[in-house]
Amino acid sequence: MAKNKSVDFMISFVQEYLDGKNERYFFDLDFNHYLIEHYPGMERFNPDLAECFVFYLSEEGFDRSESLSDSDHKKLIRRQFKKFFDAMRDRF
Repeated sequence: MAKNKSVDFMISFVQEYLDGKNERYFFDLDFNHYLIEHYPGMERFNPDLAECFVFYLSEEGFDRSESLSDSDHKKLIRRQFKKFFDAMRDRF
């Protein structure tokens, strides 16, 4: 995937959560804030990539995770992260 500071930040943010470097509490508090902050840069770089990230990680991931246990939350985010990368690999 091509390099972009905003894309790299959001991917790193999700990956750090999945790797156990950040707690769910911080992920839940910061995800939407960081997405709002970095989305314009992602969209300028690649509108399709930005929309794909929002669809898989925000709409189908984060937005559907409120009532999940911590382990199910992480499984959902991991699954959506993989789907995002699969979709990007198929598109580019």
